[in-house]
Amino acid sequence: METGTGAWSKKLHRLLGIREDKRIPGLSWLRFLTGLGLWLGFAWFMLIVWDVSETLRLEIYTYLTQGFMIGSLRIVPSKLITALLAIAVILMAGGWLRGQMESNWLKKTYMERGTREALVTITGYVYFAIAFLIGLGVAGFDFGSLALIAGALSVGIGFGLQNIVNNFISGLILLFERPVKTGDWIVVGATEGYVKKIRIRYTQIQTFDRADVIVPNSELISGQVTNWMLRDSRGRARIPVGVAYGSDTEQVKNILVDIANEHPEVITNGSSPEPKVIFRGFGDSSLDFELRCHVRNVDRRLSVVSDINFAIDKAFRENGIEIPFPQRDVHVRDLPGDTGKPGRDNKDESSYYQDNR
Repeated sequence: METGTGAWSKKLHRLLGIREDKRIPGLSWLRFLTGLGLWLGFAWFMLIVWDVSETLRLEIYTYLTQGFMIGSLRIVPSKLITALLAIAVILMAGGWLRGQMESNWLKKTYMERGTREALVTITGYVYFAIAFLIGLGVAGFDFGSLALIAGALSVGIGFGLQNIVNNFISGLILLFERPVKTGDWIVVGATEGYVKKIRIRYTQIQTFDRADVIVPNSELISGQVTNWMLRDSRGRARIPVGVAYGSDTEQVKNILVDIANEHPEVITNGSSPEPKVIFRGFGDSSLDFELRCHVRNVDRRLSVVSDINFAIDKAFRENGIEIPFPQRDVHVRDLPGDTGKPGRDNKDESSYYQDNR
């Protein structure tokens, strides 16, 4: 029923507006309570079968309904079961509401995708908090003792929970300010990839090697983050090119610009800077150029660079432009173990190897 593999389970998922590959929220609690109720019913039936005295059964019933004391704390099992049942029902209702918001209601609005996801996530946490508080109330918890619990938590936070609280607050900041959103291409330290999930404590990043990296939210707030897709999906591609000395630099420039303009992913309508060629300088073995152009989708930047490199190689071959490789002149002064040869002095020997290398 949880995974949605059965026929009636699929119907339940569709009724609640939850995808079949997703688990139904609160269903594990409901399953636990159902199992607990069955075991308690079986135990009560066995007491009747074994003809246990009415007094003992009444005493057990009193324990279940009236509870028992542990120090100054009264525990009522029936109230605890009812509280767990209330939590399960509220979580299931919250899951249905989240599913409807995510798949139907919010898609009809003009909200950005990141705003919709943040609203759905916050709604889930609000429902969890409501379920927890209602469960405490049904269980008979005295809310007057919350101050004592808050004091104990503050001591715990002061001693060892700073990082957890820091990540929690950072998660709330990420949800409200949205400096990163799911689907964004970001760089955090040595980690680069796409944001898959933003949780209240951590953010899941999937690298280009399909590895999932868990990054604490505090690192995204306090550290430097590069977001390639914060405002839009456009990006700039830079392609370094080296040509041999003696090449026609104007011809090289025109070829590079034409190649960039012909690529369908390169922006040429004036909404972004036009493709441009920069003469970077005189290298050791080449004249160094750089082609700069803006692409419509930064996700495809590497593919665009690869396509342009193929086109550059083809165009240079057709126009007789050489792409050089590093060259070095080696002058041999003396050879190890050389004892000299008759009729040729050391100077002639050096010239001989230099001319015939």
